[in-house]
Amino acid sequence: MWNYTLRRLLLIPITLFCIILVNFVIINLAPGDPTTVTEVSQEGMAMRREDRSTAFGGDERYLQFREFYGLTLPILYNTWPSLSLSYVQNTLWQLENRKYTPDDPKEMPVKEYDSLRVTFGDQSRFIMPHLLNVIETPDTEPPIRHLAAHFFIRGGTRPGYTGYNLTPDQKKWNQKVTEDDQLLRSMMWEKTASQEKINAKIDQMKNWYHQNKAFYNFEPDGKQKIGIFFLETRFTRYMSRVIHLDFGTLRNDSNKLVLTEVVKRFKYSLTLAVIPMFITFFLCQLFGFVMAFWQRSWPDYTLNVLFLILYAIPVFVVAPFLIENVALHHDFPFTNIPIPISGFTSPDRIYEMQTSSQRLFDVIQHIALPIVAVMYGSLAAEARLSRTAILEVLRQDYVRTAWAKGLPPSTILIKHVGRNAAITIVTSLAGSLGIILGGSLIVETLFDINGFGKFFYDAVINRDYNVIMFSALAGSFLTLVGYLVADLAYMWLDPRITLE
Repeated sequence: MWNYTLRRLLLIPITLFCIILVNFVIINLAPGDPTTVTEVSQEGMAMRREDRSTAFGGDERYLQFREFYGLTLPILYNTWPSLSLSYVQNTLWQLENRKYTPDDPKEMPVKEYDSLRVTFGDQSRFIMPHLLNVIETPDTEPPIRHLAAHFFIRGGTRPGYTGYNLTPDQKKWNQKVTEDDQLLRSMMWEKTASQEKINAKIDQMKNWYHQNKAFYNFEPDGKQKIGIFFLETRFTRYMSRVIHLDFGTLRNDSNKLVLTEVVKRFKYSLTLAVIPMFITFFLCQLFGFVMAFWQRSWPDYTLNVLFLILYAIPVFVVAPFLIENVALHHDFPFTNIPIPISGFTSPDRIYEMQTSSQRLFDVIQHIALPIVAVMYGSLAAEARLSRTAILEVLRQDYVRTAWAKGLPPSTILIKHVGRNAAITIVTSLAGSLGIILGGSLIVETLFDINGFGKFFYDAVINRDYNVIMFSALAGSFLTLVGYLVADLAYMWLDPRITLE
């Protein structure tokens, strides 16, 4: 068993790496831009507004956001240091004339132009020698030379480190790039500037470039290009943070860590996942026994039809029904206690004044309906699965032998039938461990519970990559752990099973 467990534990990091890789590629290839902002119109319709910020330094907040999340780099591999001078010249011409070729009768679409401009701005730090070559060439058209200077400044600009616990080297880097960024911005000239002033600015750029090309590695050799190919990518930058358990900050508030925000919400989603899981396990066994023992009779047919109906009804129908027809203006049976319709607990001013037992009772009142909304669908599916498993076990020879020996029915049903039939249910429920952090998105949203499901929904709407990636990683990890726990539970349920 220990060898098997060790092998499974060693496979978990490899599996998680593959899962992260697939999810990372899908998220980064998704249509739209992470700077897209979701708004609600006056008519109540969801709308997306895109920040059409310049790619070469016109909007500092836009560039800082993209630099912070590594969005200025290629996704998996980086070939930008190998871009040719002809590519740079051709792209500058396209950006200046808004056409792909001189023969095109129409201008390129705005979205394609913006995409080309942003991509070229991201590439500029890797093509600084070519940009300087274009700027220095006297035959270059003035508009293209002016545009190349913009991208040269964009390529020379570097982001600083953020946070409160910076190392001396990081502080030294911040001081250096701050001075260089200010100096580079002062080198830009107006389109109406005289030729003498333009030549003076170009000389400043040349001097700055030659003084800093080694520091910023503007001219990498073959070995360094190989390192850039693998290491200067979005995925590598993200994985380097994950290895150090740094899952980033929230997009809307860089002072809040993703991990800290998840921990705050963990207890809510944990409660709404684990409690329904255990209740479902015992209830599905109970209903499975009833349907199996009275097979092809009215209890079996009635429960089968009931569970089919419950399984077919979506949660976004059941949850509002429970709120409007069960909770709203109604009390708990045989009491005068109103049924809460939102929140995990009473308001803080009330909850903080309660004793421990009162708080427990308060939580039970608030989660009663959400638990019903979470578990009814899985109960319907697992009960029918339990029925099939119990019927299969009842037909086994060892069960017939137990009946023939005259063993007590409770011993037969619990020790022989229930224990072996539970193996199937454990397998089915094992994967649901992964929803502990995900919670029930719809239920948490409709019942206004500040769990991780609602948190994840807001992250998807806001294109918060850090939260989305952490959700995928945490859910996958818990699912893998769940299946490992299920395999180990098989040995306890059935001694005939070995993991060697």
